[in-house]
Amino acid sequence: MSFHEHEPRMALHKVRQACDCCRARKIRCDSKKPCDNCQRTQQSCIYRMPKKKGPKRREWLKDAFQTVRERQDVPDIGSPHSSLSGTTRFQSSPLLSAEMMQSCLDAFFLHKYPIMPILGREEISASLHHLDDSPTEYCLITALCALMTLQTEISLPLSRDGASPGTPKHASISSSVDFLINETYRARKFCNHIDNPSLADVQASFFLFAVFFSLGRDNSAWFYIRESMTMLQVLRLHEEATYTSMTDPQYATYCRRTFWLLFITERAYALQRHRPLTLRRTISLPTVEAGPEATILSGFLDLVALFRNFGDPFISLWNLSGDSVPSPQLLVKLQDFLTCAIPNVSERTEIQQADLLVSRQWLKIIVWQLCLSNGLLSSTSTIECMSFHYPVTIAQHVILVSRLLPHEAFKANGVGILEKIFDIGSSLADVLLVRQIQTSALEIGPRDYLMELVRILATDIEGSSKYLRLLASKAEECLEVGLRGLRLSFNGNSPADSEIDLDEEVNNDDFGYGPLPP
Repeated sequence: MSFHEHEPRMALHKVRQACDCCRARKIRCDSKKPCDNCQRTQQSCIYRMPKKKGPKRREWLKDAFQTVRERQDVPDIGSPHSSLSGTTRFQSSPLLSAEMMQSCLDAFFLHKYPIMPILGREEISASLHHLDDSPTEYCLITALCALMTLQTEISLPLSRDGASPGTPKHASISSSVDFLINETYRARKFCNHIDNPSLADVQASFFLFAVFFSLGRDNSAWFYIRESMTMLQVLRLHEEATYTSMTDPQYATYCRRTFWLLFITERAYALQRHRPLTLRRTISLPTVEAGPEATILSGFLDLVALFRNFGDPFISLWNLSGDSVPSPQLLVKLQDFLTCAIPNVSERTEIQQADLLVSRQWLKIIVWQLCLSNGLLSSTSTIECMSFHYPVTIAQHVILVSRLLPHEAFKANGVGILEKIFDIGSSLADVLLVRQIQTSALEIGPRDYLMELVRILATDIEGSSKYLRLLASKAEECLEVGLRGLRLSFNGNSPADSEIDLDEEVNNDDFGYGPLPP
């Protein structure tokens, strides 16, 4: 008889079924009701009866996401308002790992920081380890992660696991972005961002604006940029006197940069969507100091310079809300100013160069469109910017920029830069529809420029398909050619997947351009 025969047998507890949350998180469940894991994380512990033929993994993970959302009592994406929660203290979602959030932060500082220099890398990375203690910081990070998930290759690990090999990439991205937006809403139930806003609240609303702008949801985008500016004004960050009382110079720096980022963004958005302005030039510009950020901040100030003359007088004319007729002399002067506003663009980062050079040409086309709508253009004008043919020159400059800069520089700027290129291409198409521009058969001309702008829009930037289809449709109309049969490519890179293609090729890939235009 062996020793083990005298040893009493221990009763083994067989785990028959794990709860939904434990299954989604791939952790051991004790099968209690509720289980210890759900009690500790305050989740609803739900056991679904297993079927003989269970759902596909993607559907099961979708149910797990829904369970977590129900537990968190998160409102729908279209309902950002909710009262302060009277439940237990805030906890970050167990579905978001510190590694995933750090990867989004790394992508932000690589791709977005040159045009949005409003965060401190060390400070925000350190906050990842204390998010349960700060729902405000959690809001900021989840809103930032939503933007980076939308505009980069990053996606939630859980969404990636739940997608079958045949699942479209955009479906996984959409699920991740929706979840992150909902997390931002949930965390805000634990914040008092209306009565007692912080700089992080201002920045979180700005990132929500950027997300909804990229998604083409204009009403939501407009709401959040106005909310961001309202909170900034509640904090009196639009008053220079506020900065003199700040004891933390680094905090003051990011407050000032946030103001000017909103200043730039509001003016661009007001021109794109015919909206009124809120912010005025009421504080001093950030100062450029020697160091690693000198180049980035110089490029940021260049962008401020481009938009500073597009204030209330111009916006009123643009929105047709004023009774006065624009002065041709002032508009010519504004065009001259745009030409000279950024003389040292080659010293900026490539991401900033793409933003600055395309934005400059886009602002020129905006001024030209205002001249057109007020009957100030002439086919015989000796001033080029007052000629009907001016969009031809502008399109030529944009094409040159697209060939001199890498695709990544455009992609980092997101769908906003594509909308500007579309506006330029649309103006060129309008000119070709109503004006006969004579060129020889061997000469590269406006028709070729329009087709090249269509190619530029055929990129893998999220949201590009809308502008590609619209411009391709206009090109078909004015060029009287079918844009089918050939793939479109961007800057010599791999062709983007698109159902709209070209029948005609541009014969000369060089286009005969010289150095960067002024």
